[in-house]
Amino acid sequence: MCIRDRSGTLIVCGDAGEALGDSLYETDIFVRGSVKSLGADCIEKNMEKKHLDKISSLLKKSEIKNIKPDSFKRYGSARKLYNFNNDNVSSY
Repeated sequence: MCIRDRSGTLIVCGDAGEALGDSLYETDIFVRGSVKSLGADCIEKNMEKKHLDKISSLLKKSEIKNIKPDSFKRYGSARKLYNFNNDNVSSY
């Protein structure tokens, strides 16, 4: 099950497949399960209280119970592909 909001947040309550977050910008992706592989420019990021609060709110709005916000990991852009750079040409 996935939850998406209009602010660029995606919550995956299970496992994620290949190329998670491939070339996505300014998106928070929260995954409860395992991730097969990360896409171009996607990295695991630190989870802060504001992210836990956001997960909690979205789970509540979606009427999903018995899932703790701290059971998720956060992923997002490493911001290396915002502007073309010859050092990153293999990532494009």
